[in-house]
This record gives sequence, structure tokens and C-alpha cells, in this order.
Amino acid sequence: MIVKSFIASDNTAAITCPECQKTIIKDVSRYAEADNMIKLKAKCPCGHAFTVFLERRRQYRKSTELRGTYLYIPAHSASKSAQHWGSMVVTDISRTGIRMKLNVQPRFQVGEQVTVEFRLDDANNSLIKREVVIQHIKGLDVGATYARAHSYDNIIGFYLLR
Repeated sequence: MIVKSFIASDNTAAITCPECQKTIIKDVSRYAEADNMIKLKAKCPCGHAFTVFLERRRQYRKSTELRGTYLYIPAHSASKSAQHWGSMVVTDISRTGIRMKLNVQPRFQVGEQVTVEFRLDDANNSLIKREVVIQHIKGLDVGATYARAHSYDNIIGFYLLR
């Protein structure tokens, strides 16, 4: 069994045993500056042994497979024909951004804004429509942060908790 734990700002990690659900707070300061993924072996007082991956991200990311669309309107183009839209799949989501996989090579570049629209697979099938700023592009995989805060933050926050 593999468990993921996040390194908090005080260089601690809350590690929850997958067997008994007991959580232990551990000092992980010696791993906080590591460049590579941190994989540890853990043994709970209940006797269950498991593997722990320490994550250094600031925000929790939830893996998803949410289909949606994106619209790119170049900032310096008055022509409607310069607009480009396409299909995408949101592969993970956090309070601050998304990672998406496009169906074609993107026409936008890092630093540009794109409008994304997708529905969460929650009970309300909540519609999320956001302006995002492109942070990185690797082939068809694109990472983006939300351009500004919205009232959707609560919807996404609740979604991340379930």
C-alpha cells in the first residue's frame, strides 16, 4: 500500500496508516529541500508496514478525468479567425490551478491566457468556467493557474475534499 503525504510549512507531514487510519505527525525537515521524489518506509504502531511518498506541492492536487473545452483568443489579434478552441481533459485539479491534456498541439504559449470550461463529477455536475494563465507546456500536457479568484473556489474546495 502506498500513502501520499504533504510536507507542511513547518516541515512536518501527517502520515495516516491505511490499515487503522491512525495519523502520526512526523518531522520531515531533512527531506524538505530534496530535489527528487521522497519515498519512505513506514510502520504504524498497529504493526502495518507501508510506503509513504512525501509531496512538496503547496496545494493538494486531485487526479481527475474531466472532459471540457478551451478557448484561446490571441491578445494582439482583432480577427475572430485567430481564435482557437479545442477539447481537453482535466487530469488534475487544485485550489490554484489545473493540469490538462489537449487533443491537438496548443497554439498558445506560456504566460498567455486561455478560457477553460468543464464540469466536475460531483453531485451537482458543477460547471467551472475560468480564465487560466499557462504555466508550462510539454507536448499535449499543459499546466495552468487560475487568473483570478472566483466564487468557484468553494465549489472546487469542497470537490477536493471528497
